[in-house]
Amino acid sequence: MPRWRRVSWNALPVGQSVRLSQDGLPIGSGTVDGTTADGSIIWVVMDGWSERRMFHRQDYVRVEINA
Repeated sequence: MPRWRRVSWNALPVGQSVRLSQDGLPIGSGTVDGTTADGSIIWVVMDGWSERRMFHRQDYVRVEINA
């Protein structure tokens, strides 16, 4: 079973697989498609979607990677 660990938004390279949740509820999984230099915004292509979705750090979205 995969092990997931929380990471800083500043440590997310393009191409990184991530799992996202908010308030303990899963949003989904996908691949980082871009980030801002300060790590305040990330874009993720969600699994099964053809377009990317933008997430703001202020939205308190939890980002985890497969450890």
